Amino acid sequence: MTAQMEGILKSCETRERFYRNRLLADVEKGYRECHARGVQKGPKTRTKCRLQSYNEGAPFERMAFDILLPFTVTTEGNRYVLVLMDYFSKWSESIPNPDQEALTVAVELVRSWISSYGVPMI
Repeated sequence: MTAQMEGILKSCETRERFYRNRLLADVEKGYRECHARGVQKGPKTRTKCRLQSYNEGAPFERMAFDILLPFTVTTEGNRYVLVLMDYFSKWSESIPNPDQEALTVAVELVRSWISSYGVPMI
């Protein structure tokens, strides 16, 4: 369905509320004659990137991590949550952190993930 046809249908929906002789014919004529309207709406196509496929051959070969937004401070002084996930098995772990500094995240990454599962390819 073209953008022009959508406009015609939207305009004709007013027929449910108002009645006028030759409403559809007048609306179609107006859209055909109005070049600016057709140019203004344009096509509704979007450019899409091709999906990339990653094949993980073994568990803990590739991982992802993220830091969740700050929460209220716990009794241990932690405010952030570091989430680690394996792409192959979808195994995930969450580690509470007091801050989101690079050194803190790196220490927790080594302590909880790399020491248990090895160095991932990332």
